[in-house]
Amino acid sequence: MELKVIVREERGSFWSEVPDLPGCLATGRTLSELHEALAEAIGMYLWDLPAELDRPLDRPGELTIVATPLPAWPPS
Repeated sequence: MELKVIVREERGSFWSEVPDLPGCLATGRTLSELHEALAEAIGMYLWDLPAELDRPLDRPGELTIVATPLPAWPPS
């Protein structure tokens, strides 16, 4: 699923929001940590599973990402 993400830097850490998913927010001390938190937030919001994002969050600003659900483990 293609989504717009807004990444902001504030006081030495990062936070993001997904405008198309009200209340879907994530924070992290680094962009890498934010990427992991956002993948989990989007996945849980949409599918009740963690998600994988198609690109790293490499800068503050508006980005377009594609999120896909990770397979459930253990498989049913």
